[in-house]
Amino acid sequence: MVLRKNPLVTIVNPLPIPGTNYGVNFAAQIVEAKIDFHPGNQFQLPAELNPPLAVQKLGIKVRVCAGIGCPPRDVIDKYIPPPPQPDVERPPRDEQVPLIPLPVRQLNCFCLDALVTGGMRIVNYYGKPYLEPFLEGFEIVDIKPEGLEESIECYVILLLKLSVLPGLRILLKDMIFNLTQGSPDLFPTPTNIVISPMPISPALSNNPAIEEDQLKAFIKVEVI
Repeated sequence: MVLRKNPLVTIVNPLPIPGTNYGVNFAAQIVEAKIDFHPGNQFQLPAELNPPLAVQKLGIKVRVCAGIGCPPRDVIDKYIPPPPQPDVERPPRDEQVPLIPLPVRQLNCFCLDALVTGGMRIVNYYGKPYLEPFLEGFEIVDIKPEGLEESIECYVILLLKLSVLPGLRILLKDMIFNLTQGSPDLFPTPTNIVISPMPISPALSNNPAIEEDQLKAFIKVEVI
């Protein structure tokens, strides 16, 4: 991140408390991120994801640590609003009022491990091939009770499948390079190189392919 001049810290608004102009400070950080290709040797999948890592699949492990700044109860009591004054018209709420962070000295912190299994595939949309990632399994490790864990996992799966992953599709359109321009001595006649993805065949069972701890994509090159 430092080499690419990406920010190490991003400041965002406090976490709002609905119905008030107050918010609480919070922080979140990805402290570990690993990717593993079949056959898998970087981390152990939990039983919920049916280890070992399946053929033509990849796994991702992320550890996220976060904290919320919750004030002591005696401090919270000082911010409880009084009832509205009788017979006094209340002014309309200004939705643009900036949130006021409640004072805290430290965050209540926790860490979660999340694991994902999935892969890459080529799918045709509108008659054109797209390279798209897909999600097969998702597991947050050891949240209790189980119903809370399942609810959070369901929401994250919906977010990934319906919002995040569709935005990562790549259109695999033919790429044409004109070799005539700039090189008339080497290519006196119009010459193009066309690069396109290799179709699946008996000789090529997977494209893209996840194997030998690598993600591979196969292309064909035609000189026209």
